[in-house]
Amino acid sequence: MISLSPKAIRFIAEALEVQIASYKSQLEQAGLDEDRAADLTNDLMFLEALLEDLKRSLAQPTAPVF
Repeated sequence: MISLSPKAIRFIAEALEVQIASYKSQLEQAGLDEDRAADLTNDLMFLEALLEDLKRSLAQPTAPVF
């Protein structure tokens, strides 16, 4: 398991939010191929779950570093 700093986790979470918004925008486009829509939907669900996991890890208290 990779150990990430809170700053790194926030950075990754922000990047995921941008990608999620992009996928949602693409799904709203008219004429989207059914296979592409299915791929985007699956990826979107994965990214949203990953984002929630990252946010939960940020909410957990960490020991102070001295």
